[in-house]
Amino acid sequence: MKRILQHLKTWWGTVVGAGAFVVAVFGLAPDPPQIGLFHSAMTQDRILKEAQAEVYAPDEYDDYVRAMSRVKEELAAQQAKFYYSRQYLTFERLSREAVEASGRARTHRVGLSDSGRASLVRVEVLLREADMFGREDRWHESNDRVRTALTFARTAHAELQNRVGRYDDAGLIKQWDRWVYETLDWSSRNGERAVVVVKSRNLCLLLESGHMVRAYDADLGKNGVFDKSYRGDYATPEGKYRIIKKKGAGQSKYHKALLINYPNDEDIRAFRRDRTLGRVSIRSRLGGHIEIHGDGGRDRNWTEGCVALPNADMDHIFSRTAIGTPVTIVGNFSDFDRLFSRPNKS
Repeated sequence: MKRILQHLKTWWGTVVGAGAFVVAVFGLAPDPPQIGLFHSAMTQDRILKEAQAEVYAPDEYDDYVRAMSRVKEELAAQQAKFYYSRQYLTFERLSREAVEASGRARTHRVGLSDSGRASLVRVEVLLREADMFGREDRWHESNDRVRTALTFARTAHAELQNRVGRYDDAGLIKQWDRWVYETLDWSSRNGERAVVVVKSRNLCLLLESGHMVRAYDADLGKNGVFDKSYRGDYATPEGKYRIIKKKGAGQSKYHKALLINYPNDEDIRAFRRDRTLGRVSIRSRLGGHIEIHGDGGRDRNWTEGCVALPNADMDHIFSRTAIGTPVTIVGNFSDFDRLFSRPNKS
């Protein structure tokens, strides 16, 4: 009996040891390096969707989606291997690329305040620190940095949502659509050129005979997502205007310029109404001197309220417009595909 018990004990120890080995290798294998950075990149998808990055920064959002697809495929491929043959260097690189892509989608051309931009800068710094700590196997510190970065990202996201949310306002879209349709119809009836600026797309469009013939990338005011209310608000106005002066080379601070008749009668009425209702300070003044001008192409909104185009595009639109050419500026346009129903002309 003693000998049987000894055999059972030996057998049981062997089974337990083998089981422990299997669990250690296949069930309790440690997380791969940079898993905190990977989780951060995953979290950005929700933030970007809530901020409607696929609408306001579609190319950058597509880059993020493709980056996340690659990192997920790489993680699955490595985890399908025997533990000791796994290599996570590619996974680490792809995780960093996904986070960087999400950052580009978050910041693309959106007129955040200085504090909002500072929050996003802090996010990028913290994620780089998380990456550094992860490389040194200091996972606790790495995850702390990721959690803090997400807090700052949510702060910036709240401001972002407040700013771009007006582009989805049903009442505003109805008004903007009416302005664009009226401009298209005028251009079609008269066989004339007109200009439409769509702020949500950062595009300046040249129309001819009711069709879009050229699209130019456009930089807007620092607070370009808002309608201009008063002098110094760095917002780009919205409304139906016309060109009242053309400034050639040497006549403008920014290469060439097309001055529009802002403020128009509606802008003046709105300003007086806002001041009466206390929406703007009684000491505020109504601004002016809004132009479509050159020196753009900076891939960010930086002007005091004007629309800035790259110089080559400014030369093109300058030569094809005249005093009196209509200029319609809207926040968004619901039937944007209609403007691209025909291929661009030179």
